[in-house]
Amino acid sequence: MNKNVKKILFSLFIVSALSFVSCGNKGKDNIDISVVEKQATIKFENDILNLHTIKDGERVTGSFKFKNVGKNDLVISDVQVNCGCTVADYPKEAIKPGGTGMISVTYDSKGARGMRIEKNVTVYSNTKPSATVLKIVADVE
Repeated sequence: MNKNVKKILFSLFIVSALSFVSCGNKGKDNIDISVVEKQATIKFENDILNLHTIKDGERVTGSFKFKNVGKNDLVISDVQVNCGCTVADYPKEAIKPGGTGMISVTYDSKGARGMRIEKNVTVYSNTKPSATVLKIVADVE
């Protein structure tokens, strides 16, 4: 490798390193306090939904009831499940302080005969922490 190519590569390395370091410091001193001020507090009646014993191929629906025990509106931005066999439905509108709501989940046990299932339901909202993990459990016969 000739001397000019080495100089060019070294210069590119220095420029890249400086760009990386300067990008890492942006915004550290400018925390948006309004995000913290708008946080809500969610309290679930139960974080585990036990469907008990179900038959292979059966579709079972249950729910997670919750209350906004904070001082700000509660907004659920998304609910994700860790399996295509489970579907969740949740309130799309804000829940006022003191208000209640429900996350409905349906589990399809097709092909799970003889298994004890544990499925995660992750609720994303304007709370701290922003994600709450709930569980569905059942024995499939």
